[in-house]
Amino acid sequence: MVTAVEGTPSELDMHAMRNSLEPMRAVETMSVPVPVTTRTAPAPRRRWFMRIAAFAAFAAGIGWLIGNQLHADAQYSRAHTELSDARHQRATVLSELAAVKENLRLVNGQVEQTNRALSNDTAQLREVEAALANAQSNVSSQQSTIAALHSCLGGIEQSLNALSVGDQNSAENALVAVSVNCQSAVTADG
Repeated sequence: MVTAVEGTPSELDMHAMRNSLEPMRAVETMSVPVPVTTRTAPAPRRRWFMRIAAFAAFAAGIGWLIGNQLHADAQYSRAHTELSDARHQRATVLSELAAVKENLRLVNGQVEQTNRALSNDTAQLREVEAALANAQSNVSSQQSTIAALHSCLGGIEQSLNALSVGDQNSAENALVAVSVNCQSAVTADG
């Protein structure tokens, strides 16, 4: 309970202090029930065990992450190596393909030259075959002309022999017998 007090400022201060302390004394004298917990504080061994278990779980998690990362790195390294090998193999195949294309271009050029030469040779062969056929025809014609000339000369020779012995009749008969051959030899000669 607060009462009004009169006096000097220092007395007033003392009195105010007393008034502010009175309610605190009342709180001190009150009995407040303290809750009772059935839970007891963990024993020091149990706390250490919990800390070690937590650390082990943390270390296992870190170990798993590291293992997973190493596995991923190994897979990436293998994939990178295989990609590098594939690129190298592709470059090799492309260079071989370029060489084959160049060889094919050269062979195509040679085939074109050979085809042109073959066409020229074929044309020349046809000309030679035509000339040969013409020559064979001429040989055949000349053989028949030669045969006709032989026959004609043979008849003239018989006629001259008959005339030399004075047999004019046999000489005429010999000339009449070869006249057709002589005529064909003269006509063939032109």
